Amino acid sequence: MIDIFKNYALQRDELLARIAQELQLDKTRLERMESAYNAVADLLKKDEDFFKDVEIEVYAQGSKRIGTSIKPINNEDFDLDTVLHIYDVYHKYSPDEIYNALVKALEKDSYYKSIMEKKKRCVRLNYKSDFHMDILPACMPSHFEKQKIAIPEKTMRSWSSGNPKGFSEWFLRIADSVKNPVLITHMRALMEAKVESEPLPVELYQKTPLQRGVQLIKRCRDLYYADKKYRVSSIVITTLAAHFYNGENSIFDTIDNVLEKIKGSYLDAVKSKAKFKVLNPVNPQEDFTDSWTDEHFKSFYGFISDLYIQWQNLKTSFETGKDDYIKLFGEGVYKKSLNEQIVTFSKNTDDDFTNASGLIIGGKAYTNTQGQINSNTGIKNESHHNFGS
Repeated sequence: MIDIFKNYALQRDELLARIAQELQLDKTRLERMESAYNAVADLLKKDEDFFKDVEIEVYAQGSKRIGTSIKPINNEDFDLDTVLHIYDVYHKYSPDEIYNALVKALEKDSYYKSIMEKKKRCVRLNYKSDFHMDILPACMPSHFEKQKIAIPEKTMRSWSSGNPKGFSEWFLRIADSVKNPVLITHMRALMEAKVESEPLPVELYQKTPLQRGVQLIKRCRDLYYADKKYRVSSIVITTLAAHFYNGENSIFDTIDNVLEKIKGSYLDAVKSKAKFKVLNPVNPQEDFTDSWTDEHFKSFYGFISDLYIQWQNLKTSFETGKDDYIKLFGEGVYKKSLNEQIVTFSKNTDDDFTNASGLIIGGKAYTNTQGQINSNTGIKNESHHNFGS
C-alpha cells in the first residue's frame, strides 16, 4: 500500500491542488460563459449591417483562456474578458466606428440592450448574479499579423496594440514545460496499485504546477487586498509567475521559487535605482506597470513580502502552517479541502489514526464493542468536520 500519510511534501501539494480546485470556477459556470460569448458571436455574424463579408470571431482572453480563473470573493461577479476580433485592417476604420457598430448591433436585441453597459473602450454585458462579459472590439494591425489586434484607446481617438492569443500561447508553453509533475506521478501510482475503491478525481491533477500556482497566488492577493488599496492586477501576477517559473514539478516549489525571484528582482531594481517593470512578453513595448504610482509599487512589494513570509511557514508541517493556510486561502476553503484529503488518504494508508479520521469525516464509521473504529460493525458514528492539529 502507498503510505501517503508519511510523505508531507506530497500531502502538501495534494492539499494545494484541492484548494485551487475548490477556488476555480465550476464547470457549469464555465459552460454558461462559453455559451454567452458564442451567442454574441452568432448574433453579430447574422447581422447584415455588422461588417458584412468580413470574418469576425469572439473569444475569451485572460484567465479563462489560460486556465487560471478563480471565484471572486464577497459574491462579486466574475469578469469575463472577451475580444471581438474583426479580421480587417484597423486603418479602414476609426475607433469610434467599430465601437459604435458593436453597440448598435447589440441594441437591436432587446435582451442584450437591457443588460448592456457602455464602458470607455469596451461594451459590458451584465448577466444576473453570475458574471459580466466585457467585449473589446479589435481589428488587425496589418494583413500579415492576423493573430495580433489593434484596439481603441480609452479616448477613442487612437489605437494601441495587443496579442491575447500570443500571450496565452506563451504562458501555456511555459506551463507545459514541466517534467514529471509530482501529482501526476502520484495519481498513476494509485491507479496502478488499484487502492482506490472510488474513481480518482482526475481533474484535480490535470492542471500544471504553474497554473495552480497562479490560481493560489491570485486567491492570496484577493484576501490580502480585501481591506487595502492598490490591488495588484492578475496580468502582473500571471506574467511574473510565468517569467520566473523554472520547470518546478510541484505547486509548492513553483510558488516558493516565483515569490523569491519576484522579491529579489524588485529589490535589485530598487538598489540600482531603476524602475521595476513588468513588460508584456509578446509585446515588449507594453509595460503593465506603466500607470503605477509610488503607492502601487509599495503595495506590490508589501503583498509579495507578506506572502513570501507566510509561505515559509508551510515548509515543515500542517500543524505549524495551519493558521497560515487559513489566512492565505480562507478558513472554509482550507477546511473543506483538508476534509476531502483526509477521506482520500484514509483509503491509501496503514496508519490507524488516518483510517479512523477518514471514516468519521466521511460518515462511514462504526464503533465496535472493543471501542475500535471500523467500516462495518458496531454503532454508527455521526460524521465529524472539526479539526485539531
